[in-house]
Amino acid sequence: MKNSKKIFIILFCIVLLPALFYSVYEISSLDETEEMIGQMYNRQLDAVLFSVNQYVLDVASSWATQIENGLPNDRFVRLLQTNPSIISVVVSDTALASWRSYPVRSPEYFQKLRTHRETISRLLRYQSVAYRKLEPVIDSDSAFIILFAPSSSPSQIVGIVVNNERFITDVIGRKLTDLAQNDFILAVGRISNTAMVFSTEPSTGGLFSQQRPLWIYPDHAVKIRLRGTTIEEAANNRYYRNLILLVILDLVLLAGAFFVYRLIKREMELVALKSDFISNVSHELRTPLSLIRMFAETLEMKRVKSEKKRQEYYGIILHETERLTRLINNILNFSRMEANTRRYNFKLSNINEIIASVLTVYSYQFEKLTFSLDVSLDKDLPAVSVDEEAIAEALHNLVDNAVKYSGENKYLRLASLRSGNTILIEIEDHGIGIAAEYHSKIFEKFFRVSRGLVHTAKGSGLGLAIVQHIVQSHGGTITISSEIGKGSRFTIALPLATTG
Repeated sequence: MKNSKKIFIILFCIVLLPALFYSVYEISSLDETEEMIGQMYNRQLDAVLFSVNQYVLDVASSWATQIENGLPNDRFVRLLQTNPSIISVVVSDTALASWRSYPVRSPEYFQKLRTHRETISRLLRYQSVAYRKLEPVIDSDSAFIILFAPSSSPSQIVGIVVNNERFITDVIGRKLTDLAQNDFILAVGRISNTAMVFSTEPSTGGLFSQQRPLWIYPDHAVKIRLRGTTIEEAANNRYYRNLILLVILDLVLLAGAFFVYRLIKREMELVALKSDFISNVSHELRTPLSLIRMFAETLEMKRVKSEKKRQEYYGIILHETERLTRLINNILNFSRMEANTRRYNFKLSNINEIIASVLTVYSYQFEKLTFSLDVSLDKDLPAVSVDEEAIAEALHNLVDNAVKYSGENKYLRLASLRSGNTILIEIEDHGIGIAAEYHSKIFEKFFRVSRGLVHTAKGSGLGLAIVQHIVQSHGGTITISSEIGKGSRFTIALPLATTG
């Protein structure tokens, strides 16, 4: 557990922490980047809008210059012919007492001039310092008037009556179309009611990102947006796209860190299991060797006078020798299994005879531990193609576990029977049992249950892994049915059609 925490902390510091800081930095910088991009677009759009307003002012100034030049002889015909958006030119004295209009007399426009005396007074003040200022005033929804005081005629006031629709189409629209090209959508709309008057794409919809009022055209504004999307939408799309990429990157790093953590954790667990295996095997080797040496020395020193006692000591030595042999064979066979070099010698064999030979080996131990033995073998079993030595080894491991973990209830049942095209071998005990949570793990190499008698009793952790390998190599299966305190039953199923 401590090692797992250390691994997690190291991975967090090496991978996850930098990724977290990088993500936070990128997310915070995304806002700044999008704000900067927005400002860049705003400056570009302001330049476009300035260009439009300047162009309109230049056109109006050009009209005013032509009118000034034509005032002495009222030569406005060419101006009116070349600029159909101009409805009329009204010329009045500064006192607004007399007036004339071109091309026709338009008394209603002269009356409009009289309503703007304050504006006219301001224009005359500008004229007194040799500055000609253009001042637009709203006439109606269909027209507006551009007022100015010509410097060439200090006693006069001029009003250029302009048709709204023609002015927007012929003057403003031409410039907007040139500026829009394939990048922008430009439009002119009323400020008071947001009605669209002109657009470089009449079918366009949606919001415009910016708008600026026209200097020379009251109650109207030039609106602008990127073609296909607004600046805000483009910035937001880029922001969310980069955010998604960052999230994906973090998830990939998290997944990689998780798999590395699992791999390292598993390797460390395997190292710990191998360490336990070496410790347990050392104990398993020392126990029979110590017994063999103790009884052999006792016999050698001729301290045992009774023949019966000597035979008992010989039996113990023989039993411990066999136990030692099985342990060493388990280790060697497991090594061959890991290297995939173990070979099996299949031949037709009688399963009952193999079971009987295994029971014979344990007869002394059964008698000494007062085991209650229940053997039920089907005498009509057909011969099956198996490796007798390997099957015997599997049964030895299962019986050895049943004896080792029998607890106080010394009971062992071995049975053989046929089920369809399968021969079943059952080994059942009434020992301590195995919790259901470990049923899927007990066949893993080096695995040992971590609590109870299963933990305190020494073992290599290889027995059941070897049993499963042997059974699967014969095309069979092994299953377990066990409950804590009620014992365990292992069932080996071998197909009759097993071949080598």
